[in-house]
This record gives sequence, structure tokens and C-alpha cells, in this order.
Amino acid sequence: MSLVLVGSIVGRLTMGWLADRWQKKRVMLVIYAIVAGTIPLLVFSPTIAMLRGFAFLFGIGLGGDYMIIPLVAAELFDLRVMGRLLGVILTTDSIAEAVVPLGVATLRDRTGSYTAGFLVLVALAAVGALAVALLPSGGSLAKDQPRSAAL
Repeated sequence: MSLVLVGSIVGRLTMGWLADRWQKKRVMLVIYAIVAGTIPLLVFSPTIAMLRGFAFLFGIGLGGDYMIIPLVAAELFDLRVMGRLLGVILTTDSIAEAVVPLGVATLRDRTGSYTAGFLVLVALAAVGALAVALLPSGGSLAKDQPRSAAL
């Protein structure tokens, strides 16, 4: 667990630094790629060293994710809706963090292996990356829509 924590701190600092230099959408795609790319290390890891590598790298993705969401939201939406928008995003995120592990555990109970559940997590990360890829680049959604349609 401490490797996830250290990775998370490194991820927040590194992804924050990158977000100041790169397009935020690109940084978010890197974060999703890290998350999706590390889960197979957990699934197919033959050694403790690979599990440790997973924990650190996954922590980088986890920390980066928490840091980049408000930045991307601020870039895409008007500041007048940020409180409501982040309330919805973070609540949804918290619900997913509570429910998805139960789904992975259910798949484990039904199949006798964590492989299927972890591959579902890879697929969810890939869907998230696709959703990010479809976001407009650098523009604000709120500027293109009437105020009531922004949220």
C-alpha cells in the first residue's frame, strides 16, 4: 500500500507538471494509459517485484487522475458551474470506487479467478480513454452552449 501512496504523490506532481506544459487532454490520456497498462501487471505478475512495480505505477495513474479531473473540467466548462460539475463528477467517481470492487469480487467468486474482473477494469480504462479522446481540445463546451445547457 505504501508503494501506491508514493506512486500517487509522484503521479500528482508529475502530471501536474506535465499539465502546465502539455495539453491537459493529452495528459489525461497518458494517465488512463498508465492505469490500463498496469492492471495486466497485477493479473499476470509472476513475481513480487512485478507486483511492486504495479503498485507504484498504478499509484502514479491514480494520483494523476485525481489531479487532472478538475483541470480538464475547468478547461471545458464555465467557472459558474464548476461546483455543481465537480460535485457530480466526484460523487459518481466515489460510487464507482465503491461498486466496481464488488463487481470484481463477484466475477472472482463465479470464475474462481481475478483475471476476468481485472480485464473488465482494463476495458473500463480503455472506455475512459476513448471518452477523453472525444473531448474537444482546449475549447470550452460552455462557450458553445447556452448557459442552461452547460450543466
